[in-house]
Amino acid sequence: MRNDRMLEEFIELVSIDAVSGQELEIAKRLTAKLEELGFTVTMDKAGEVFSGNCGNLTAIREGELDGALFLSSHMDRMPNGFGIKPVEKDGVLCSDGTTILAADDISGVCTILEGVRRAIASGKPLPRLEILFSVQEETNFGSKAADYSVFQAKMGYVFDAAGPTGQFINGAPGGYDLDVYITGKAAHAGSAPEKGINAAKVLCDIVSSLPQGRIDAETTANYPILSTGTTARNVICDQAHIAGEARSRDPKKLADYIERFKTTCQDIAQRHGAGVELKIVEEYPAFLVEEDHPLLTMAKQVCGRLAIPFTVIAGGGAMDANIYTGKGIPCVGVATGYTKNHTREEQMVLADFFKAGALCEALIEDFAESLKK
Repeated sequence: MRNDRMLEEFIELVSIDAVSGQELEIAKRLTAKLEELGFTVTMDKAGEVFSGNCGNLTAIREGELDGALFLSSHMDRMPNGFGIKPVEKDGVLCSDGTTILAADDISGVCTILEGVRRAIASGKPLPRLEILFSVQEETNFGSKAADYSVFQAKMGYVFDAAGPTGQFINGAPGGYDLDVYITGKAAHAGSAPEKGINAAKVLCDIVSSLPQGRIDAETTANYPILSTGTTARNVICDQAHIAGEARSRDPKKLADYIERFKTTCQDIAQRHGAGVELKIVEEYPAFLVEEDHPLLTMAKQVCGRLAIPFTVIAGGGAMDANIYTGKGIPCVGVATGYTKNHTREEQMVLADFFKAGALCEALIEDFAESLKK
């Protein structure tokens, strides 16, 4: 069934320019909407931490029942998100072809707003509702800077996943950012190359020796950024930098890969007589929610009642659910009907989007019923 309120709100919000680090205007609009629904809204310091103009929004509405449910999506979008003009054709919403659509993740924001509105309007007793609209999910995971002491929920749903409504993401890889800084020795490339230590050669040997791409079903690695500090052709390169990442849904496999990364870089640099400095930063932990967890058993029950096909998959990309689960609030991702996100071909099936609003309402109400029991 068509839901013009959801569609109009989506168009309203994507029309507000809001890339990662510049979410303030959309945060202001969402604050007003949430306060109208009886939520107390606060903004944290994530903008200061990650050099943005806005922090995460935390919105809390006290309930009539003991217990709390956590809901989240993110306010930011990819860089090509200015001047979005949505176009509807044959039940599918897309941009005019010059920008992304930003269904990732404004569709999630609208889904939560719709679900909460409908649950409140039902007049039924509800749990405490805790909403986190995060910033910089696409870049820095602004959710890492949230104040988790204010949350009481023991589980939650993150409406931020591509695919048809009814698809839930129960796991995603942990990931590390990996940097290698190589120090060689400059020399004239024509008259005294043997006196130099070629940092560029060390760089190439390291990259060619490290496993990368699809390593196994759960593990990937990538080294897309290679640079040197040399601009002249007749100088032996004395500085080089490699920037990459590694991910795995299996923490042990990821730890093993990181160890191999260390030894490979150090051994090759030593063989060439070069200096090497490694920077290894965990960006997000892996998470896995088993299919018998209440988050998924309740979701399956709700989907059955709404005649929505229910599926569970493990994702290959990280999301705020990684951060929340790591902070002690187990979460799963929830699809809202979009595909081809991060591209100008991004689109959203409106029937799925509208179902997502009903699904969010039903999840809130079923959680409330579980508290009564």
